[in-house]
Amino acid sequence: MAKTDKDVQDTIAKIKETYPDYGFFFDQDAGGFGDDVRQILIQAYKENWTITKFDAAYKQTNYYKETSDRARLWNGKSPEQQKEETKAKLADLQADYADLFDFEGASAIAEQIAENVARLGLTGNRLKTFVFAEALRLKPAAIAAPTLTTNEADTLRSTVREFGYNSSDDEINSVLTGQPDRKGMLLNKNTLIERAKNAAKGLYPHLSQQLDAGLSLDDVFKNYKQFAATILEIDPTEIDFASDPKWAEAFGNEKTGMLSLSAWQDKLKTDPKYGWKFTNQANQQVNSVVSTLERAFGLRR
Repeated sequence: MAKTDKDVQDTIAKIKETYPDYGFFFDQDAGGFGDDVRQILIQAYKENWTITKFDAAYKQTNYYKETSDRARLWNGKSPEQQKEETKAKLADLQADYADLFDFEGASAIAEQIAENVARLGLTGNRLKTFVFAEALRLKPAAIAAPTLTTNEADTLRSTVREFGYNSSDDEINSVLTGQPDRKGMLLNKNTLIERAKNAAKGLYPHLSQQLDAGLSLDDVFKNYKQFAATILEIDPTEIDFASDPKWAEAFGNEKTGMLSLSAWQDKLKTDPKYGWKFTNQANQQVNSVVSTLERAFGLRR
């Protein structure tokens, strides 16, 4: 006599009652690995297996072998429990990664990612890497791969150059597209600036206090730059400590500290690489000295 739908449903209900922790296999596919588990559940019920025999068979299934402990734990939870945990994770993602989900249709994508985060039990760097990778993968193409415009790239480069940092195209591309750089790091504007700041602190540890207070090397150098422009009679735009190391000498080193303005003036006037001798002021001083000597030796009245 053929089994009716009612007979099948009754059998499933009894299996769920006998094996309550595995009943969800009859309600969902469990990641595509559910069929072999359903088969042993039916067989175990029909043949009245012991728990030991069932556990041994269960651990040989593809589902058990290819699914993590965390995922198996998640799959065994009730839909209500899963919904609550997803809701909590979603709130965390929207708070911690607000910029990442700032586009039309982001809510559904964020919820999908939140469910996977809860299911996999991700935390720390694994969580961060997963969220960025999934957001990039699931975003609409036009949003996921924005055009790397000259203006955006130039603005970023100028910002980090204030710390004497020359950013690579790879770093700029990571910030503007949300893709990992060649080192596998996912950068945003703040992390790139932090990288530039740390590089500056490595070069000039004695300036760490100013940098930690929110100043850039450009801010620290501002008065020295104007001072040099005045003394050397050149346009301030010609002075760039990030590209020409002679200007960076104003920062001094950990042993000497930053130069005082008077010490900076002495260096500008005495070190030939700055070219002070070619200024009008220098020529006037030379002419004054020559005139004084000529008068002293009776060569000029």
